Amino acid sequence: MTYRPVSRRRQILVALIGAAAMLAACANPVPGRPVAAAGSQSTQPASSAITPTHPPVAARDLLLGDGDQTPLGPGKQDPVGSTFFTSVRPPECEPALLFKDSPLRPAGSTDHAESSYSLRPSAIYAESADVYDKALNPHDVVWKGFGAVAKCDATAVGMAPAGQSPPMQLREFSVPSDGVLQWVMAGKSETCAFGMAVIPDAALLMAACDTEGKVDMKEWAAKRRKQIMSHIA
Repeated sequence: MTYRPVSRRRQILVALIGAAAMLAACANPVPGRPVAAAGSQSTQPASSAITPTHPPVAARDLLLGDGDQTPLGPGKQDPVGSTFFTSVRPPECEPALLFKDSPLRPAGSTDHAESSYSLRPSAIYAESADVYDKALNPHDVVWKGFGAVAKCDATAVGMAPAGQSPPMQLREFSVPSDGVLQWVMAGKSETCAFGMAVIPDAALLMAACDTEGKVDMKEWAAKRRKQIMSHIA
C-alpha cells in the first residue's frame, strides 16, 4: 500500500464532521433523572421529605362533635362565647387560665379550630385544636407548658366580655403521661381543670369548669390524645 499524505483541508473537514456527530448525540434526550456525582449533595429534597405520610387533617375534625361525651357529660357543639377569658391578672398566670388564644398553643399551626359545648348550667367544657405540617416534639411542648403554668404562683383573676372571674389559684399541675399536661385552677365557687394533649401532628387544649371540681383531667387528656392519634394515623 502506498502512503498518501492527507491534505490540510481534508483534515479540517473530518474534524468538523466528528464534532457535529458528537453534538447531535448530546442533543438527543435520554430517559432518567439527574443524579448527583459521588461525594456531592443534591440541592433537591428527597421525595419522602416532601410527600406527607397521610392526607392533611382539618383541625375541626379533631374536636368533639355534637352529642359526643365530654368529661362533664354529652354536649352540643357551640362557638366559644363571651364567658371565656380574654386576659388575666397577673400576666404570668395567662398560661394557666387562658383558653382562647392560649400562649401554650405551639406556634406555626396550619389550621386552628375551637368549640365550646353546651352542658348543664353550672358546667362548661371547651376544646381548641391546632394541626401542623412540621412535626412537633411532644415532650418539649409539654414540658415548656409545664414551666409556663408553674409560674402562676399568685391569685389569678380572669377577664371576659361577660365579666370578671372570682379569684382562682393553681392547685395542682403535672405531666401524668407522654404528651399530656394537666393542671387545676380552683376558686371558691368554681374549679377549672385544664389539659393539653400533644402529638407530632397536632395539639389539643381542653378546659372543663364546674362547681364540684370532679373532672379527672389526667385520665381525660390521655384519652383524648389517643383519640386524635387514631384519627390522624
